Amino acid sequence: MKRYIVFDLDGTLADSLPGIAEGVNRSLQALGRPTHSREAVSRMIGSGAANLCAMALGYKDAATAPPDELAAMQAEFRRHYPQCWQYPLTRAYPWVANMLTLLSAEGAELAVLSNKPHDVTEPMVKALFPHIPFSCILGYTGEFPRKPAPDSLHHIAARWGVPTSEVTLVGDSLFDARTAQNAGCNLVLVAWGYADISELIAWQAPIFGSVDELRHHLLNS
Repeated sequence: MKRYIVFDLDGTLADSLPGIAEGVNRSLQALGRPTHSREAVSRMIGSGAANLCAMALGYKDAATAPPDELAAMQAEFRRHYPQCWQYPLTRAYPWVANMLTLLSAEGAELAVLSNKPHDVTEPMVKALFPHIPFSCILGYTGEFPRKPAPDSLHHIAARWGVPTSEVTLVGDSLFDARTAQNAGCNLVLVAWGYADISELIAWQAPIFGSVDELRHHLLNS
């Protein structure tokens, strides 16, 4: 049976928190604002750069942040983050590349879907996994709304020529869980990401704590 698997990026395939935190804090420093610990930044990740920037400034989300403050923070983040995400501040999780290689060798179609801006998502994926034949790498471009809206996932399924119900989304967060629910696809969660595990358990989806367990499930479910 052909398998169609879409992976989230931050917290699922890669530990990108150090690079994101560095970009956020460089931006805050440029604006004369207080910086945050990596742990604090981890709780801001997942809903896109605009919300990340708003939360870094102390607001609930982009909708509640003053437009001028948010615009200034976003401009700084766009300037700094592309310069600081690279290795060693962003690393693939151990054995993930091997898992992806084995999945591809078994004929699985693989894709990456992230709320991270596309102009960072694509070079990051290609730098971390240069030998993995992803059929689609999709970050936020404005063409589709961010996860948990299902549009981008429907787009990937359409490119594969299959109904979304045949696709499995692998992620680490509530945003991924809600995306799978909204899109009507299968959901698998990983325990090594940035979300609180107690929140993930409520979704009653398979949760895996090791790459080997995840690979076995994806190949045999």
